[in-house]
Amino acid sequence: MLSYVTSSDGVKIACETSGSGPPLVLLHGAGSARWSFDGLRPLMEDRFTVVAADRRGRGDSGDAATYELQRDLADLGVVLTRTGSGAIVFGHSYGGMIAAALAPSLDGMRALALYEPPMGGVLTDPGWTDRIERLIRSGRREEMLAEYLQVVGGYAPAEVEAMRGTEPWHARLAVTPTVPREMRAEYHHALPTAALARLDLPTLLLLGTESPEWARRSTKSYAAAIPGAQVRSLEGQGHGALAAAPELVARELSAFLARAV
Repeated sequence: MLSYVTSSDGVKIACETSGSGPPLVLLHGAGSARWSFDGLRPLMEDRFTVVAADRRGRGDSGDAATYELQRDLADLGVVLTRTGSGAIVFGHSYGGMIAAALAPSLDGMRALALYEPPMGGVLTDPGWTDRIERLIRSGRREEMLAEYLQVVGGYAPAEVEAMRGTEPWHARLAVTPTVPREMRAEYHHALPTAALARLDLPTLLLLGTESPEWARRSTKSYAAAIPGAQVRSLEGQGHGALAAAPELVARELSAFLARAV
């Protein structure tokens, strides 16, 4: 079922809800939309009410004329208010960064799961972000997407070529205009270590054994900052295990939640 919540600035945020049980909110990363959880959702909805949101600027959600990270935090806050207390939040990449930034200021969240959330400056630099924005503006979205998948996603050139022309490729092309603004926001987002140190919440960190160096560095920093955080390895996987191995992600997430909640 597709429904909408209205964020603090009037933007409509689309949420797809399925299943039954405790609420599990899924928040996707940059360069994607709620479809990135299409493989995971069916594996969780027999035990959870799964809520997959389109972050602003893509899918069925609206957008504003300007962007800042705080708007994404406000959007998630509104989704969680609608969902009710006791929600579990699972964020992938940039979505994980948003969830971790908001969690210390919320009451009633039940558990937090993060799959390779970035921290400020580990992904890219402003010069690279300017470059990919120029590619988008000049109509070279495919070139931009290929570079983004390799630099940020850690995909090999052969993997990128195999993806060209597929449905996932075209879905990613559609959301490329949102990537530069989020790369800039990530670059300036310092890890909120003091706030995370006060976080009293069961927390899982997922890390692919084949993921890029930035993901290893960032996950290690989050694990050090969050008291009692558990780190689990996704064997043989990189940053894209939601698509490549949703069963593995579901198994790790389910095992964590069975213990935590």
